[in-house]
Amino acid sequence: MLTIDIGNTNIKWAVWLNQRIIQAGSSAYSKKQAEKAFSCWDDLHADEQVIVACVAGDAVENALTSWMQRNWSVTPMFLRTTSRLGDVTNGYSVPSQHGVDRWAALLGAHALYHVPVCIIDAGTAITVDLMDAEGRHLGGLIMPGLEMMRGALLQGTAGVHQTDGNITVFANNTADAVSSGTLHMLRAAIIDICSSAAQALGTNMRIIITGGMSEQLLSLPGIPQMQHEPALVLHGLRVAAEHRAAGD
Repeated sequence: MLTIDIGNTNIKWAVWLNQRIIQAGSSAYSKKQAEKAFSCWDDLHADEQVIVACVAGDAVENALTSWMQRNWSVTPMFLRTTSRLGDVTNGYSVPSQHGVDRWAALLGAHALYHVPVCIIDAGTAITVDLMDAEGRHLGGLIMPGLEMMRGALLQGTAGVHQTDGNITVFANNTADAVSSGTLHMLRAAIIDICSSAAQALGTNMRIIITGGMSEQLLSLPGIPQMQHEPALVLHGLRVAAEHRAAGD
């Protein structure tokens, strides 16, 4: 089975055998040249089970489908967010508005852990989802990631021309001030959100973090203890494929 997580700037994938990852990879890509990124699978020979979580839009989905049909004669299945799958229920009033990557992360977390979870996906945007031990999704949050914050300062503030600076407590130049300020703001937000999540879910809550910015966030002082699960979305895709095979 091949599982693929296509974000806005990165593609992650894993090949599974007997519920274990036997091959995996990740790479940055451009939506306008998505097919170039698919060359990472030139040495693979996929079977009929390819399942994908894609938040990059129809054009990327269509490009992937064309590439797989042309190279492997396989049509990938794209996961969609639904109100329920297995024991996991979606808390959104309109489930289709809940990102499919976040949905897959919930499926993966419920399969890996049997306690309440706060899932932080730190990518281009930072999303948070809460789920109780029974698999009930309790809603979540969306925040801009670091690059989005810094990009907003570049676009909206005439005096800011550079955001790639060093991290310090109080800076003596604009680049360092932006880099440090946005990181401190994100740190404070994460600490506050985790505190609120603990109040909602109880003291046995597990905080799970995934996404490309995970290691940077984990290195910040004062951040609560978190379990790093880089392949969380891919685990969820495997779970979804197994439910599909069982006819759920």
